[in-house]
Amino acid sequence: MNVLVTGGTGALGRHVVNQLRSQGHRARILSRNPKGQVDAVQGDLSTGAGLLEAVSGMDAVIHAATQLTKLHATDVVGTRRLLAMAREEGVKHAVYVSIAGMEGVAYPYYKAKLAAEAVVQENIVPWSILRATQFHTLMETFLEAFSRTPFLATVPFKWQFQPVDPSEVAARLVEVVVKEPAGHLPDFGGPEPRIFKSIAESWLKARKLNKKLVPLPLPFKFSRHFASGRLLIPEHTDGKITFEQYLEEKYPG
Repeated sequence: MNVLVTGGTGALGRHVVNQLRSQGHRARILSRNPKGQVDAVQGDLSTGAGLLEAVSGMDAVIHAATQLTKLHATDVVGTRRLLAMAREEGVKHAVYVSIAGMEGVAYPYYKAKLAAEAVVQENIVPWSILRATQFHTLMETFLEAFSRTPFLATVPFKWQFQPVDPSEVAARLVEVVVKEPAGHLPDFGGPEPRIFKSIAESWLKARKLNKKLVPLPLPFKFSRHFASGRLLIPEHTDGKITFEQYLEEKYPG
């Protein structure tokens, strides 16, 4: 099967590409910066550059691209543009990667993802949507941002996440894309719900960072939503790789 992977150089996309290729499929990458990549097209969802070349000759698309600095232009308008071009080129299946538990959470990124889901559901191309919980890599992104102060890691202790390994989500996407479009799929969650304080403790230990962990109160609605557990899906513990196992592999010894 010939599959276009948007965001194919990202935390999730690179696993998708590797797993598709290891199973004998062709994986073409669409990326804003594909330098050094094999079978890649330089393109930009926010402008439409490169999209026609990217979808040409493809059987399916796994749409994993996003751009935080251009949310509406990339995730909403760009998704519509991508799917319209894919339809014209005869693509038969579009698989969109989204986020579990977003409804009602006051976070601009989630609003854009919900709008993109609505575009996918217009059936421009027959579709499947897989929602997953937050990646282990995102936990690190958050923690690095909260740990920039020397000797301190100031963290919202009460936030709750159910981190999942991107490689496991990628494996599920590869299973999905080779099958018939299935609409909304069951959510895919990490192995265990966690409070952010415990995630931070594990991360500091694995990184051997001598920083004092202190609570960070954030008086925002989205922060209260994160703390209330809205992003958790404890009925879906599909992933097997814990955050600690991810850290052990990334930071051995």
